[in-house]
Amino acid sequence: MEKLNQDDKDKLSQILHNSWDNVFKLLTNSSVDEYGVPYKEVYKYELAEREKDFPNLVDIYLESNSFFDRGAMKDWLIQEIVGALLRDTDCRRFQFFMCTNQLYDLVLKVIRPYYRGLYPDRNNIETKVIETNLSIKEGEIFDHQSRMVSVDNWEDYIQAYVEYDGLAVGGFRAITNMLGNSIQKDAKISNLQYDELHLSCDIKYKDGWTEKKLAYKCQLR
Repeated sequence: MEKLNQDDKDKLSQILHNSWDNVFKLLTNSSVDEYGVPYKEVYKYELAEREKDFPNLVDIYLESNSFFDRGAMKDWLIQEIVGALLRDTDCRRFQFFMCTNQLYDLVLKVIRPYYRGLYPDRNNIETKVIETNLSIKEGEIFDHQSRMVSVDNWEDYIQAYVEYDGLAVGGFRAITNMLGNSIQKDAKISNLQYDELHLSCDIKYKDGWTEKKLAYKCQLR
């Protein structure tokens, strides 16, 4: 497979260079350290090395006919930024997934043409999510349902739960014939947990019954 040309290598390096403030803000809730110094200045030389080496990593994937996907982007962030520089960042936080997603979307615009011959369907990917609802009243499950919905990306799906404000959450396209909202209005969400593939929470409704929501991301990368 064709390797990156120099212009595209430079584009990838520039993407990282222009993204550091946002990366550190998402990972640490601030783009500056405790002394008010921007992290991109604190780690100036280390980040310059990563800007230089990152295109070579993508080239390794190209040479081996492997797709540089979001998982690869996540692994790079964990190893090169979180593990080597920040260390105490919690990679289970939603902001980490958002950081991975935003960086990868920029990178994908550059590398997508190199993969068109090998993965022609990679340019139009939807994320499929299996939703399961366990309806519970007085400690007993009295109903359960599952369906599959299609979403633009997993991060948007998680964000709908993180930012739930009492309004019904719909908008996800039901692939099965079970239509309806993912969360009804006027509910209270508790015990929300999520990672790269799973989401679970308890949803309490005004009429006294509780719904255990389970969701699983089943997109093939």
